[in-house]
Amino acid sequence: MNIELLDMSRMTLLAKYYMKNGQVASSLVESADIEIRRFRFAPLQAEGTAVESDSCEEWLKELSRRGATDCKLIVPLELDSFDRLNRPNGIRCCMICFYGDRATSWNKLWTYNPIKGKWIVQYVEIPVRQTHEKPVFHDVSENMAVLLERLRDLARNLKLSEYSFRFAAALKALQSDYIAAEFTEPTYSRLMKAATEAYVFDGKEPWTETAKFAAAGKGLSEEYDALTRELYRGIALSVMYAVNEW
Repeated sequence: MNIELLDMSRMTLLAKYYMKNGQVASSLVESADIEIRRFRFAPLQAEGTAVESDSCEEWLKELSRRGATDCKLIVPLELDSFDRLNRPNGIRCCMICFYGDRATSWNKLWTYNPIKGKWIVQYVEIPVRQTHEKPVFHDVSENMAVLLERLRDLARNLKLSEYSFRFAAALKALQSDYIAAEFTEPTYSRLMKAATEAYVFDGKEPWTETAKFAAAGKGLSEEYDALTRELYRGIALSVMYAVNEW
């Protein structure tokens, strides 16, 4: 899974868990690839100064102090170029926090520290001008199962065994009777696991390069293009349902 999308998923679940239980789910905070997370709140009119913190726990406490009632992860369903997915800050996802009659957006900025080999993540809150109703997301398990089968078969046809295995593993996760779920219901966990297994857009030889070239050689470019667009959209919808509807 794209590390930025995965971390924002974790932060959204972390906030939702804290709002429901008043406790920090420490296992969601831990990440071997991240050096530090920095949070910058938008100034409140009554206080006039921005609040900053390098602590997830302090971030959660400040959300609570300000009266946050819910948090939603928003992932774009369309991309202008799949090349963006293999670059830092390539996915323009955000978290929307709801405060009664107002809402704010948390945007991200990832910077790599080559000395430590880890990432520095900045989350910045921006006020939303108009009050947004909470978006509702739906279970896409059946559609994802059909899509993963088609992608598995396409990968086999293209002689890309690594990717046929990945899509088969994603399908197996989606259809599994048991998926370990510490914080979420099994349906949500199955979709998150399937989306993670099926995320083939990064790495040295991503699906969008290897399969695109192989499909062109077999006259299957149109099928490749359509299924790849559906795959990205399906992953985005799966993650948003798994995270937001918990």
